[in-house]
Amino acid sequence: MQRPDFSLMKFFSRFFLCSVLIFSCTPQKKLVYFQGNFNALNDSTSASYFKLKIIPGDILLVNVFTINQEAFPYFNLTSDKQGSDTRSPYEKGYVVNDRGAIQLPLVGEVVVQNMTMTEASDVVKEKLLKYVDDPIVTIKKLNFKITVLGEVAHPGSFPVYNESATLPEALGMAGDITSFGNKTSVKIIRNDSKTPRVLIADLTNASSFTQENYFLHPDDIVYVDPVKRKALQNVNPAITLITSLITTAVVVISFIVK
Repeated sequence: MQRPDFSLMKFFSRFFLCSVLIFSCTPQKKLVYFQGNFNALNDSTSASYFKLKIIPGDILLVNVFTINQEAFPYFNLTSDKQGSDTRSPYEKGYVVNDRGAIQLPLVGEVVVQNMTMTEASDVVKEKLLKYVDDPIVTIKKLNFKITVLGEVAHPGSFPVYNESATLPEALGMAGDITSFGNKTSVKIIRNDSKTPRVLIADLTNASSFTQENYFLHPDDIVYVDPVKRKALQNVNPAITLITSLITTAVVVISFIVK
């Protein structure tokens, strides 16, 4: 009776183990963020690039502060009351209608479409000067949110309380990319029109950032693809079991033959 070729069986078991280790490793260049230099020609990190504009459907928080608060109680809201205000944005804000305007007490309709928050504040202040002495107007957008999906620690939708947000900030809100996330091809889905656009950013290459993919717009969706090794990781337990069985069989057969 011919003896089994134990050396060949050992070779296959070691080959499986080595394959798992090789394909599970990730090059250092695909792990480190912002390698190289930012492209100064595109000025991708300039805060002056993105200006938050008002569009129909926006919900605006309009605060008007006056010397005589008792005369205009519907305009004034102290910081203490703001902190305890549990109403939804729809309840405490003014919705921009299809004409690009909001309806305010005392002054009526005010067109604010395509204006920045500062420009809209100035327009409302100008309207109020007919009725109020030295009003102070602040306008904030309540429905600025971004959604982060895919291979991140905490996917979900996140409100933005500033007038701008960047891609790194969004990923930070979501707890950063997991070890199975593809940092070289992060997708940004933007609804600028009826047809969404997809922008790509390579987080490992600083020069890949542009004005469009660095600054996020309201309702942007950030999606992080899984790397290929995640699929391999899912079958690793099966591969490990097979190699263990092969190794055990080799040991048992060797013991029996001896």
